[in-house]
Amino acid sequence: MFGRTRTPEERFTDDFVTTINRLPGIVRITRTDHFGIDVQRAGETGSHSIFLGNLFAEVKHLSPAERKDAVHQFVAAMFNQPDEPENWEAAAPRLRPVLRTASYAQAGQVGGIAVASRPSLRHLVEMLVIDHEHRMSLVNSESLEQWGVTFDEANERAAHNLMAEGTNLARLDNGVFAVASEDTYESSRLMVPGWLAGLGEEVGIKPVAVVPARDMMLIGDERDENALRWMFNEALQIFNDHPRWLSPVPYHADDDGEVVAWKPGRKHPLYNAVRMAERSLELYEYREQSERMEKLFRQAGEDLVVADYTVELLPGGMAQSYTTWPRDADALLPYADVIEFPAESGPFRVSWQRAEQLLTTEWEEALTTPARRRTLTWPTEPTLTKLRTPTPT
Repeated sequence: MFGRTRTPEERFTDDFVTTINRLPGIVRITRTDHFGIDVQRAGETGSHSIFLGNLFAEVKHLSPAERKDAVHQFVAAMFNQPDEPENWEAAAPRLRPVLRTASYAQAGQVGGIAVASRPSLRHLVEMLVIDHEHRMSLVNSESLEQWGVTFDEANERAAHNLMAEGTNLARLDNGVFAVASEDTYESSRLMVPGWLAGLGEEVGIKPVAVVPARDMMLIGDERDENALRWMFNEALQIFNDHPRWLSPVPYHADDDGEVVAWKPGRKHPLYNAVRMAERSLELYEYREQSERMEKLFRQAGEDLVVADYTVELLPGGMAQSYTTWPRDADALLPYADVIEFPAESGPFRVSWQRAEQLLTTEWEEALTTPARRRTLTWPTEPTLTKLRTPTPT
């Protein structure tokens, strides 16, 4: 009654343990230090290690009833499936590529699991999974080593497997295409070499794609402003509401066929919409990072502020991000458009670029993903004066 309040992660683990305990043949469940459990079943000498961080990240925004339902589905799928493949011959035909946020991959690393991945587009990573009938399981680096293949070799086979299944497209009334394969790998196709460029040639458009959720991809024609405007608005809403968000940022194939972010010029009528999508993805990624870091700092007893990344709308509808440099504490600042300095003489803001020009020993790069800078000391009054002084036009 007088004990501390259990954290959401602890309550989630409780639900998970309770659900697994209802299964037949469970001998022992042991909670691990890194938000996970080890499950031993009757007749088995080893145990099954389950990291809960990624699943929790997917369902924490759901209602309690929806979370419990997701736990039941996950447990049922996991314990009704055969064991993971032990060699390359067994694994190769079941490999699929997936696209995930960097924060998702970081959660796995924090959990002590060396998930096989490589950087992809900004704030996104490419990963590999083993495809099961009702679920997928991430491939870790140890498995690749055991199979005797590199990530690139495994990813090439995974992409081949996915393309062999084909892609179904649905054309909406407004001219936007939706990948309608219903295989949960809709977003994965974006990073298959040559796929997006080839699709454009096949259907006769200059494709711009968004992947607001893992199981969703929308594609519009770069020349159709109205279709793209609808698609960007729809993608941002899905991204904000979906428990398995991915990215609202638009992408296209460059002249070499490589998928890159689509960046229209400042005078383009969709510039503000694209800028909002970019800032929204950064907001979500920095938020997930902040939650993870604050928990780790509390456990370590380290007094370090994880500064917020905030997005606001300026007159005219352009999105701008800002963060605040605290006066009396060391902090990890996210890369933002502007920095606010709460000086004694009155708060003021400067662009990040201006701060980079004038500040040297006051901060340093921090080895974090997404990137941050650590403040080391509050700027001196002469430096604050320089920061306040408008740059000549």
